[in-house]
Parts: sequence; structure tokens; C-alpha cells
Amino acid sequence: MRPCSLSLSRLNLFYGDNGSGKTSILESVHLLAMGKSFRSHQIRKIIQHGQEQCTIFSRLNQGQQLGILKNIEGSQILKRDGQIVANMALLTYDLPVQLIDPESMALLDSGTKPRRQLLDWLVFHVEQNFFTTWQRYQRALLQRNALLKKDKVDDLEWQVWEQELATNAQSLHQMRQRVFEGWLNFVQQACAILLPQYQLTIEYIVGFDVEQNLQTLWAESREKDKQRGFTQIGAQRADVQIKTELGLAEAVLSRGQRKLLVCALKLAQVAYLNTYQKKCVVLLDDLSSELDKQARSRLLAMLHQLGAQMLITAVEADDIWPTLLALDGQAKLFHVEQGEVLLQYG
Repeated sequence: MRPCSLSLSRLNLFYGDNGSGKTSILESVHLLAMGKSFRSHQIRKIIQHGQEQCTIFSRLNQGQQLGILKNIEGSQILKRDGQIVANMALLTYDLPVQLIDPESMALLDSGTKPRRQLLDWLVFHVEQNFFTTWQRYQRALLQRNALLKKDKVDDLEWQVWEQELATNAQSLHQMRQRVFEGWLNFVQQACAILLPQYQLTIEYIVGFDVEQNLQTLWAESREKDKQRGFTQIGAQRADVQIKTELGLAEAVLSRGQRKLLVCALKLAQVAYLNTYQKKCVVLLDDLSSELDKQARSRLLAMLHQLGAQMLITAVEADDIWPTLLALDGQAKLFHVEQGEVLLQYG
């Protein structure tokens, strides 16, 4: 992708052939908001061939100026309003970004972690103490897992880390529970529009028995955990389970329906954050993939109603651009060719 500077509207469509560089625009926004690409964990694949670093800078409507520099060796510099900051969480909090792409269905197909991360992203933006609590829990979990690999451990050391785990596990659960209950109302509304033919049941799975003393549970499970090599119960096992009348959603729904369900989950988060006066940027990569014209129109209309800024990519503009322009006469159309971005309308 060549260096470029873009002035964006609320609705923006980038179209061009596969490999033209249009997804790199969405990737740069994701990198600025999350500190990582959604396409690769290797920094060399993010930085343009032959270059040593990449830089993304943005000025938000609320006035904040955010910047990130990544170099090929893996180090980074983060800036907020011209000042270097040490914590990526500050940029993430300022710039809530939701991604909907062909890989988003991993939320349903790839175990509990993606669904837990989805819930935690929302809790992070709503609950002020979440990130600190999550960090403390992860540190204690690493310590307990390290103890499981030792032959001899003083009982006091077990107690110290299991007490720390228990305290933060309960706090995480309470924050997740509060946010989940608020989010659920919006999920049901979104599903009623995007998947009206299904009656869905959505449940928050805690990861441990809230009626039991966690320290006692961990003390009793030490030998089994040693055999497995990791802690088997706790807040790290939380999940969001989605069922239809016929069984788990990932087993029952078609590929297109699963994509609509993922869209509903993420749109519901956008709607929920609106109640906290936080506006999201929604990245829609390859929107035409697996969604018919009617489904795309419903999705875009919902996002428009929510006031979200949209950055959309597509191979052809004709399937999407008329809908965008009808929603907002100030929408912008960009053509991307060989890494060069040209404004065609707006």
C-alpha cells in the first residue's frame, strides 16, 4: 500500500480488484485501534516490502489525535495528542472498532476464546476497572500454571496466587455479567431483524461454579491440573453460548446465516455503546461475500441508524454503492488500484 492521506465521510466504500490494497486500508485502522492486524501476526507482512516501518495517524471527530509506529523488528511507538503513551489500551478506548470480515465466523467455529474476547471487548469499553482486573487475573493465572509444573511448592505460595485469582475472577464475572445482560437486549433486537426465522437463546457461561469457593475448587483440582499442565476452571473459561431450537447455532445455521448472526452480535455491541455516548467505527471487509442483496441492505440500514462510521471494501461497487448513496448523500466512493486510492465520489 502506498502512503496516502484520506478524509473520510461516515459511509465509505473502497472497491477494486483482489490484491489491489483495499483491505490494507481497513487493516491500518484496525492496527491503530487494536495494535495488531486482523490478517497476520507477523509484522513483516504488515510493513510494505523494502521498508523498515509503518506509521498510521488519525484525527478523531472528538478531537483526539492517535498515532502508531511499528518497525520491522517488532517495537512500536504509540502517541495520543502528540504525547508518547506506554499503553495500547488508551488508543483502543478512544477508537472502538468492530470488524466484520469473512473470518469473523471463527466466533462460532473456533472454540470459546473468540466469543469470550468479543464479550471482553465490550466490557473493556464499559467497565472502567476491567482492564486492570483482567491483567491481574492473567498474571496470577500464569503464576499458578507455573506452580503446576514444579515438583514441590510451599502451601503458602499456592494460597497467595489462588487468593489473587479468586478475587479477580469474581470481579471479572460481575463485570461480564452486568455488561452481558445489557448487551443481550440489543442482540435479541438485532437477531429479530437479521435472522427473524430463528428463536435464539444466548447464555453467558461463567467458567466456574459461582456457588462454590474458588480457592477450595482450585485446591481440590491441583493434581488433575498438574496432569493437564494448566488451570482447568476459572474466568479464563468463560463463554457466550448461542443455541437455536434445533441445537447449537454453529451446528444448525448455514454459512450465510452464521455470518448474519455474527453481524447481529457485533451490531448489538455498537448499539450498546451508543447508550454510553461512544460511537464505533465498523470495518466491513468483502461485504458481498455470502450475503445476498437483501441481507446487505438490512445490515447497512441498521448500521446507518446506529450512527456508526463504516469503511467497506468490495470488488465491485455496483452491488453496494447505490444503497450507501441512498442512505447518505455525503457517502464517499474510492477506487483502489495497485495500492493507489482515488476518490471517485464525495
